[in-house]
Amino acid sequence: MLPLSQTETKRRLDAAQRLQRAGRTEAAEAAYRSLLDGQPGLAAAAFQLGRIALGRGAAEEAAARFEAARKARPHEAPIWQMEAEALARMGDGPRNTRFLKAARKAGLPPALLSALEARLAPEKAPAKGTCRAPLGSAPPKAAEAVVADLRAGRAEAAEAKALALTRAHPDSALAFNLLATARTERGRTAEARASFEAGLALAPDYAELRVGLGRLLVETGETAAGVRHLEAALARLPAHPPGQLALGKGLAQLGRKDEAEAALRRAVAADGRYLEAHLALAHHLMETGNPAAAAEVLESALAAGHDRAIIRVRLAEAQAKQGRTEAARAGFDAAIAAEPGFALAYSLRGMLLQTLGEFAAAEADFRQAIALEPRNGEHYRTMLATYKVTPDDPLLAKMEALFDDPTLGDESRMHLGFALSRAMEQIKAHDRVFTYLRPANDLMRARHPYDISERRAEIDAVMAAFEGTDFSARKIEGAPDYAPIFVTGMPRSGTTLVEQIVASHSRVTGGGEIGYVAGEGLALLHETGGGLRSLERVGDAEIAALGGRIEATFRERFPGSDLVSDKSIQTYMMAGLVRLALPQAKIVVVHRDPRDICLSIYKNMFAEGTHRYSTDLRDLGLYYRMFLEMIAFWREKLPGGFHEIRYEDLIADPETEARALVAACGLDWQDNCLNFHKTERRVATLSLAQVRQPIYASSMRAWQRHADELAELTEALGDAIGGENGA
Repeated sequence: MLPLSQTETKRRLDAAQRLQRAGRTEAAEAAYRSLLDGQPGLAAAAFQLGRIALGRGAAEEAAARFEAARKARPHEAPIWQMEAEALARMGDGPRNTRFLKAARKAGLPPALLSALEARLAPEKAPAKGTCRAPLGSAPPKAAEAVVADLRAGRAEAAEAKALALTRAHPDSALAFNLLATARTERGRTAEARASFEAGLALAPDYAELRVGLGRLLVETGETAAGVRHLEAALARLPAHPPGQLALGKGLAQLGRKDEAEAALRRAVAADGRYLEAHLALAHHLMETGNPAAAAEVLESALAAGHDRAIIRVRLAEAQAKQGRTEAARAGFDAAIAAEPGFALAYSLRGMLLQTLGEFAAAEADFRQAIALEPRNGEHYRTMLATYKVTPDDPLLAKMEALFDDPTLGDESRMHLGFALSRAMEQIKAHDRVFTYLRPANDLMRARHPYDISERRAEIDAVMAAFEGTDFSARKIEGAPDYAPIFVTGMPRSGTTLVEQIVASHSRVTGGGEIGYVAGEGLALLHETGGGLRSLERVGDAEIAALGGRIEATFRERFPGSDLVSDKSIQTYMMAGLVRLALPQAKIVVVHRDPRDICLSIYKNMFAEGTHRYSTDLRDLGLYYRMFLEMIAFWREKLPGGFHEIRYEDLIADPETEARALVAACGLDWQDNCLNFHKTERRVATLSLAQVRQPIYASSMRAWQRHADELAELTEALGDAIGGENGA
């Protein structure tokens, strides 16, 4: 490979870093490896590969990467620090000695050298009467008195004593740490931050104090800064469960999912008694689409003696996500019986009942949750998924007053904003919808930033991978004859309605969003050196094996089913690969007016960290245009390879469109397919209420009520409006 120009190196490094920040760790790793192929001495790429390796627990690989980076940039302190952390985890004494010898020869600043030696030198017992923390001139007994108050929950008394200690002994970093901790406990975050920073000015290498500042910043929304402090502190103090927990939460908020999971697992491993770490890891696994792994974590917590209602409730939630409805219901019931005042148990049971169509029982649970936690905005939002307010509803007045309360936290305000925007629609106060909707999306955007260029790169890479294949000519020997039905398209386009029609057929089991095929397809195409390989370089046996894995997964999830439908949104990205791996499968692409789709996406709150493009109107328009590009690509490459249906046509002429849909799925017509709203099955999507009703047209052209607010979206959509897939 020819050496890369400086401009090209910078461009590709920036792109890799964007992928890493977005949590697409595997793609970022591939991009960094590709960079090193073109420029082997690039320290930045080697350093980031080391960070990624360390995040997944591969300390030896990480150490090798950091060593390469160090040799290229021998005066970069973070490289030395991260290599020391990797070596510390390996516990290789002779290697540590060689590293420290190199550090002493490198002419490093004394503070950095001391930090490296402290991390890797054998531990020495502190002398009697001394304290590892930077106590300064403060009397140890005075500091111990503050600690005793903190442990006893006397935060106000602890603050008073710590404040006096800092005034009498301004050289004591420990005193400032105690003062900051007491102020954090009392919710005085600005003053706590000032105290943390004052302590760090005295002792920059005081890891416990830096952990405290990092935790505070993550909790108050300055996530990137908090993560930087935590990473620096935990390089010196890795076995710090609260620090690893805060790091995991912060990394998750930044979209660095794999690194977040690794940090949370370190928190659990560091202290098996740390209940919050088990819960945070399980929650992260749920949010990243792995409820089975979350259930394993929670079951292990129970086995370790954490038999608490919160563990039972979260386990029931994971079981519900797996479709284990009866086990989930029993778990919620048992948790409520054991702890009747536990609001979360009612709220999560209410969400399960919503998916089962038991709306009255769900409402009762949500009202109980609200009575127990009236300032938790999430209870209102989840309730309004199936409950309709009226203009004089006391619940509406309560929500409005709470939203206007300046002391309400941002997370509750975000949930409440989505709830109130829905309520304004329900009472036809359309001029007030964006009063709540825009701030709700802005709050979500602040928690989960997004760069639309990431999607552009994904679309371009997928098209390039499939461009050279003649799908009409290539046949895969050994491909299974399994024939699932894939319903795909943009979120909120009508995919749930279309799947419900198909799943109302006696032969079909509605699988909902299985979320398996697109990820497996991308994994198959993944290039070891970075990017995606051309499908022409993928052997028939590999493609047939992919089809076999899909069949095995679906049969395991839905044993005894004749046909299974899967309405996973991203399947359209892999349409050609699906056609080769499962030649008998059926693919249905659903279209709808892009303004209605994008407005509906903007109005709904998805699971945090998913659909991150959805919180910005311009990004929504550009994302939709790229969806159209992908469908146009497949029309050319797979003529007649999938059935397309328009939501508006289905609403206008349900029987004609439903009959054509059922026929395209290779099924004989059954009248049940028009009575889809009577079909009893669990529906766990944002459309869970709509599919329990007959077809209605009230959601069509909803964008017209908000034309002024949607100007940015309309501009971004451009000529996508009015085309064959537009209005």
